[in-house]
Amino acid sequence: VLEVIAEAAQPRPRMLEAVDRIREAGLRVGVITNNWVSKDAGWSSLAGRFDAFVESAVERIRKPDPRIYRIACERLGVVPDECVFLDDIGSNLKPARAMGMTTIKVSDPDEALAELSEVLGFDV
Repeated sequence: VLEVIAEAAQPRPRMLEAVDRIREAGLRVGVITNNWVSKDAGWSSLAGRFDAFVESAVERIRKPDPRIYRIACERLGVVPDECVFLDDIGSNLKPARAMGMTTIKVSDPDEALAELSEVLGFDV
C-alpha cells in the first residue's frame, strides 16, 4: 500500500515549473508534505528547490493539523494571509483557509495553475 501511495505522490513536473517561475518572480515557495521516514517519494531530493520544506515525518504532525501550516509560515517568514495554499485534498485546505490563506484545490493541475496565475497576477 505504501508503494502505491508513494507512486501517487510523485511531484508533478508542471507544478515544479510553476515553482521555478514563482521563485523567479521573487516570491517565496514552501511545501508541506505528509510523508513517511522511509517513503519520501523522491521529495527530499527536491527540498532545495523550495524556501521551506516541511515534512510530517520530521515534524511528527500531519496535515490537516493547523500547527504544520504555522510551521511553514514561520519558516517562510510570512503570515497566513500572505499565503496561497494548494492541495489536492479538501480537508487539508480547510485549516489553511481558516487561518487566512487563499486556498486552491488541485483536482486538475492546469486548472489549479490557471487559478494561481489569477491570484498572483502573472502566468505561472
